[in-house]
Amino acid sequence: MSEPAEHLTAPWWQRHLLDVLVAVGVLAVLGSASHLDVHGTERRIDAIAITLGLVGLAAVLARRVSPLVSLVVPGAAMATYLLMHYPNGPTYFLLPLGVFAFGFHGDRWLARRLSPVVILLVAICAYVGGGQNTGVRVTIVLSWGIAAAVLAEWLRTLSDRAAERRIALQQQQKRAAVEQQLELARDLHDSVAHALTAITVQAALAERLATDQPERAAEAAHAASVAGREALADLNAIVGSLREPGAAPTRPQHGVDEIDQLVERAREAGLRVDVERAAAQPSDGVQLSDGVQAAVYRVVQEGLTNAVRYAPGTHVRLVIHGEGGGLQVSLTDDGAADGGAVQPAGGGHGLVGMAERVRATGGVLRHGPLPGGGYQLEARWETT
Repeated sequence: MSEPAEHLTAPWWQRHLLDVLVAVGVLAVLGSASHLDVHGTERRIDAIAITLGLVGLAAVLARRVSPLVSLVVPGAAMATYLLMHYPNGPTYFLLPLGVFAFGFHGDRWLARRLSPVVILLVAICAYVGGGQNTGVRVTIVLSWGIAAAVLAEWLRTLSDRAAERRIALQQQQKRAAVEQQLELARDLHDSVAHALTAITVQAALAERLATDQPERAAEAAHAASVAGREALADLNAIVGSLREPGAAPTRPQHGVDEIDQLVERAREAGLRVDVERAAAQPSDGVQLSDGVQAAVYRVVQEGLTNAVRYAPGTHVRLVIHGEGGGLQVSLTDDGAADGGAVQPAGGGHGLVGMAERVRATGGVLRHGPLPGGGYQLEARWETT
C-alpha cells in the first residue's frame, strides 16, 4: 500500500519525524546491552533482545509500503521482549512508534479499531511477563500506546484538512482559469465577428461601387481595412500575452468611451443609428467598473453587428440610460430595410456569450424579436 497522496505534501517534520526517531532508537537498542541493569529474574540484554528491537524499528520504516506491517511487527517484537523478561529499555518505544506509523499512514478506519487491540495485547503480555515493576510496565504500555494513537489521529486530521484546502484552492484556480478562457473566447468571438461583418459589408459595397462611384468604393475599402486592423490589434493583445512565459492572459479592455466609434462604423456599414443618452454621468463611465464598461461595449457591439448582419440598412435606436444608480442599454432595430431576413430569436453563440458576460458583471440581458417587426437587445445593471 502506498502512502496517501495528502501526506506526500505534509510538512517535513511530519513526513520524516519517524525516520529520525527510528535512527535514534537503533543507536539506543545497540547500546542497551552495555548500560541496562537487570533485577531479579530479568534476563540480560543479548543478541535476541537486540534483534527484536532492530526488527521492530525496521518495520516502522516500512510504513509507506505496508502500514499494517509497521503496527503488527513492532507490537509482536515488544510483546516477545516483555514475555522473555528483558529489563525496561529502549525497546519500549516500539509500540508507540508502530501505533503512530499505522495511525498516520494506514487505513484510518482500520487504525481506529486495530491499534487499541494491539495496545491491549501488548499490555497483557507486559502483565503476564511479570518481573520487577509489573504495574509500571503495564502503565507505560497503555499510556504511551494511547498517546501515540491520539497524536496520530490529531496530526492526520490536520493533514487531511490541509489537503482539503489545497484541493479547494486548486479547484478554484482551475475554475478561474476556465472562466478566463471563456472570457478570452468571448472577446475573440466578439472582435472577430464584428470585424468580419464590417469587412464583408464594406467589401461588398466597394465591389458594387467600384465602377460607377470609385470614390465611395475607396471609402468602403478603407473602412474594411480599419475594421481589420482593429480586430488584429485585439487578437495580438490576447495572443501576445499568452506567448509570454508566466504572464497572465490579458484581453483588450474596451469601455463606454469607444461606443461612438462602434456607432460610426455601423453607419459606414449602412445602418441608420440614433443615439440617446440620459443621465450622462454613469454612461460616461465615471461610476462604472472596468468589467461593466467592457460588458456595455460588447453589448452595443453585438447588437450593431447583428443588425448589420441580419437587418442591413435598418434603423437602429441606441439608448444608454443611467438613473438612480442603475444603467440600461438597449438597441432596437426596425428589421431588414428590404423586408428580408431578421435576427433569429435566441440566436447564436454571440448572444449566449453576451448573456454570460452581462450576468458575470451583475446585470441582466434580454433580447428577442418585436411584435411589429425588428429586434431588441437590452441589458440592465444596478450599480449601487
